[in-house]
Amino acid sequence: MKNLEKGAEATAQAVYESERKRQEEKNQKLISQDGSENPVTIWRELGDLMTEHVTVTRINKNLQATHAKIQTLEDRYKKINLSDRARWSNQTLNFARELENMLVLSRVVTLGALARNESRGAHYKPEFPDRDDANWLKTTRAKWVNCDVQLTYEPVDISLIKPRARRYDVAK
Repeated sequence: MKNLEKGAEATAQAVYESERKRQEEKNQKLISQDGSENPVTIWRELGDLMTEHVTVTRINKNLQATHAKIQTLEDRYKKINLSDRARWSNQTLNFARELENMLVLSRVVTLGALARNESRGAHYKPEFPDRDDANWLKTTRAKWVNCDVQLTYEPVDISLIKPRARRYDVAK
């Protein structure tokens, strides 16, 4: 930050006004939507899905099925109905906005896990039980482009600490 030539105050007010308007439009769309889906139901299903298939043990066919199910949940999200339509202090609206973000992030995590065919750290893929530094000693980065997840990768700096296998030997 200290090396920046200009701070936030140098940004044109129109940028902030445009974003404020965009956020208000998103809120109004959700408040006035008259769908049949309950956001809490979608939230629970997403949580169950991620807990079952995208935790420590990761199996590619399950990750593929999870990604498809997340896309179905995203479609259902477009049909939610908020029980509270107030514009002031509306916790249901806040929850629905966060649920949209959770759906996006769940896709990021699932697609990142699906792409990484190795076992590393706390993540284990039975199909790929070994660490694969040749192909996967890199950081996964995700970007939201045109309503889709775009994964890219960047190298990991290992100049100070060389990679080594983790061993969890249990005393017998």
